[in-house]
Amino acid sequence: MSWKFKTAFRDFKRVKEISSVLFKEGLGYYVHKLKLKHHLFLKKDERSKKDEEPTDIPRNLRKAMDKLGPTFVKAGQFLSLRPDLIPEEYCDEFSKLQDDVHELKFSTVKNIIQKELKIKLNDVFSSFHEEPIASASIGQVHRARLLNGQHVVVKIQRPKIKPIIEADIDILFYLAELAKKHIEELEDINLEDIIKEFERYTKDELDYVKEGRNIDKFYEIFRGDVNVIIPKVHWDYTTSKVLTMTYISGISADDKDLLDEEEYDVKKVADNVANCFLRQAFEFGIVHADPHPANVFVCSGNRIALLDYGIVGVITEEHRMQLTNILIKLVRRDFDGVLNGFLELGVFEDEGQSEYLKSDLKEIIEEYVGTTIEQVNVPKLFREFLNIASKYKFKVPKDLVLLGKAIITVESVGQDLYPEFNLSSKLSEYVEDVEIERIGVSYMLKNFGKKFVDYKNLVLNVPRQTSEILEKLKKGDLNVQFKHQELDKLEEEIDRGSNRVALSVLIAALIVASSLMLNIRGIKNLAIAGYVIALILSLFLVFSIYKEKNIKV
Repeated sequence: MSWKFKTAFRDFKRVKEISSVLFKEGLGYYVHKLKLKHHLFLKKDERSKKDEEPTDIPRNLRKAMDKLGPTFVKAGQFLSLRPDLIPEEYCDEFSKLQDDVHELKFSTVKNIIQKELKIKLNDVFSSFHEEPIASASIGQVHRARLLNGQHVVVKIQRPKIKPIIEADIDILFYLAELAKKHIEELEDINLEDIIKEFERYTKDELDYVKEGRNIDKFYEIFRGDVNVIIPKVHWDYTTSKVLTMTYISGISADDKDLLDEEEYDVKKVADNVANCFLRQAFEFGIVHADPHPANVFVCSGNRIALLDYGIVGVITEEHRMQLTNILIKLVRRDFDGVLNGFLELGVFEDEGQSEYLKSDLKEIIEEYVGTTIEQVNVPKLFREFLNIASKYKFKVPKDLVLLGKAIITVESVGQDLYPEFNLSSKLSEYVEDVEIERIGVSYMLKNFGKKFVDYKNLVLNVPRQTSEILEKLKKGDLNVQFKHQELDKLEEEIDRGSNRVALSVLIAALIVASSLMLNIRGIKNLAIAGYVIALILSLFLVFSIYKEKNIKV
């Protein structure tokens, strides 16, 4: 995308402001590299002072983003979720970015709501708190009460925020073009694609209807869950710029002092956070991608509530199966299986780097050889995998990256709540439940149904394929030779052999299944029963072979 003259003229003052902030935050070296120094009106000695290459770029850049407003704060927060795009030290620094904006006047809030809902405020709400409970760069949140007495929160989008962000994104494309031309270290990075993805991300965040649909999805999947609360959207009072949902009373997960004062069971709360995200990832395939403490509320009964559904990742069933298998291999300490599982998750953009990636990844995984699952730092393992993937241009699906970041954040939230919290231990328990489920009838029936759908097209094609074969026979293009020779005897031998093979497979399956169940808590008796049945069937098989061959002992 090229930066047109009209756009350049419109945003000249903004480019000047960006150049000035970068310079003041110790990034004058890059202002010079980007050929933007003509935007600065400084004395000669002032310019030379800050032309040296900075030593702490992540910190300086984060401070500059803080000063440059909503778009740059959002860009930093977006990048903090993507360790596959930028180095880890930048992710860590950008995660510190917080929206620090002025509160909207109540008169402005009132006008926005009435314009969007096309109805007077008093005709919707019996009361409306003028002071906001939260104020961020894109929206502001107020408590209110509907005419039916129900307590709600109303999220209002800031006026004219959309054109401001769109203009800043145009400038980001312009700066990306300059960076590609003038900064050698960035030549191999596709900055334009990163900005396009950020553009899509902000477009979603600016549409409260889309966020409302995300909330609805979570509301449905956690309906009836005794440990998780999801707000309900009031669609009659929701538009692209106003979002109304049920009010949830709770304490922010990062307010440790208040949680202790109210005597919450923080261990239980941490477990609920972990279980909630494991279910999202591996059962439902939809993940709240930004579970930082401010987005997690602790409610009565040690329940948790999730807030802010602007960023949601969707994980395909195929990827869920792959991730589950990696976890199972990790619990069993099958580290070669873990390595191969990771490699199946992505695609090499440069095949020449594949051996280096495999070597680095193997070195990391081998650190855990001989350890228990509780000693494996899964979030750290995932983080290192993403860092290596980025280093060797191994493209991992975006939603798996969001999942990885969520896992890392969940462990951090859990340990802040309860220092002895161990996500790896929770993963081990989860894997045991998965393995029990996989030997259950419902799981087998479910997979049978999927296989049935897979084979449906094959069955539907049989008539056509049969017709083609008969047509070839008719034309003489296909020859079939058939010779009858003691066919009855052959049929008997085939039947007998097939029965033995089937019995042998059944015996083997019983032995394997029983061996797996021995390692699962609570079902050892079932495993022993499996061994007994396998022994009886084996004796029957040996006896039938002995009888047929008339072996004399």
